[in-house]
Amino acid sequence: MIEPKKDIERLKNSKEFKDWKENHKESYLSDFFCVLDKESSEDNIWQIDYYNPEQDTITSFELPADKRKSPKLKEENSKIFKKEGDTVQKLSLSELEWSDENVIEVAKESLKEQFPGEAPMKTILILQHSRDYDKPIWNLTFMTSALNMFNARIDAKKGKIIDSSLKSAMSLKKEILPGTDEKPKAS
Repeated sequence: MIEPKKDIERLKNSKEFKDWKENHKESYLSDFFCVLDKESSEDNIWQIDYYNPEQDTITSFELPADKRKSPKLKEENSKIFKKEGDTVQKLSLSELEWSDENVIEVAKESLKEQFPGEAPMKTILILQHSRDYDKPIWNLTFMTSALNMFNARIDAKKGKIIDSSLKSAMSLKKEILPGTDEKPKAS
């Protein structure tokens, strides 16, 4: 489990973060990210990203869920994939009231209710400020046992699902790789 309000302080109090922040004062918190695929939640590692608007780059820190382990710098000044002219939204944790565990439970209930034959196998969680909804949201994706992807956007303050959808993992391949829906040609 991650407690963003507490865990961001854990990151900010680390020597590695303080040293980095000294030279990157303009950078701001943009998101928390984790692929929850470990047996124990304490084994999961959260990635916390800071956006530098002057350089249009992201710096990532790793924050182990295990509070005994120290945060560390993962990647510095990485180029990001976004539309030209878009800016990365600043994430404020002041309105955050729902934890990752609460959000996962709400999403599991919704998945079971909407798609009874689907069972979550792997979870991808992102806490970010949504430009579309102009508020912090949890963006959750379950990879299901039927190889589908259930996505839910959940209000980080109220815990209500804003929207959700289920897509085949194969349809995602077609979105990412144009032309993959064509059948192979016989030679």
